[in-house]
Amino acid sequence: MTLVRLCLLLPLLFSSTAFAADHCIDVQAKGGWQQLALPGGKITGVRYSGGWSVIAGMYKAVGPRGYSGEDARKLGPLYGYKYDQAYAFGEMLVRDQAGRIVPFAEFAALAVNTRDPAGVYAFRINDKDVALPDNAGAIRVCISMR
Repeated sequence: MTLVRLCLLLPLLFSSTAFAADHCIDVQAKGGWQQLALPGGKITGVRYSGGWSVIAGMYKAVGPRGYSGEDARKLGPLYGYKYDQAYAFGEMLVRDQAGRIVPFAEFAALAVNTRDPAGVYAFRINDKDVALPDNAGAIRVCISMR
């Protein structure tokens, strides 16, 4: 009888959370495009930790939204070193499998509604390749799927 009860409870214990998996990447500030392959499934969450700087020792580390306020103003004259002029210095950019580039905040907001997220995504700091050597830090991105 105990074995029968255990067999009936197992599906409840191992519901959708048992099949959830995190797919993570440490996006280095000194690297260009860095790839993460996602399998088929449903994205249930996107989170990040860590920080990076576009000029180590001169600017504090920031998260994936990049620089704002006084630091952004000071970086203004260096705009030619941005990978994409539409976004802030230090902002994390995400390139999807179709080649579209969006800021991390937009990617994270839209990811949970993506019907078929399977494919290769690439992440980078908004800084041209020539300007990467003086960067520091990393941001860890984790995408939860089931």
